[in-house]
Amino acid sequence: MIVPLNEFTQQYIGKILVGIAESLGYKGRRINLYIEPSALTLFTDDNQVPIRKDFVRLLIESTIKGVLSPLKGIFWLERITISTET
Repeated sequence: MIVPLNEFTQQYIGKILVGIAESLGYKGRRINLYIEPSALTLFTDDNQVPIRKDFVRLLIESTIKGVLSPLKGIFWLERITISTET
């Protein structure tokens, strides 16, 4: 299921993803984040960003879920894919 986003929400979430990737030392034109009930995976361009510490994974997951929580159509039991391109 695709949840349509307005321009503000797209830009807001996209900049958060860019900030997360850059904070981990990775830059790229495309950033993809996948959240599943048991995993979180982050890619810049086609390179997987290693997330070695549970604290970092939990911080990213809670940040993104907090940002998405006001949006209708988000269900946490499903896989969430967020992609942005700069």
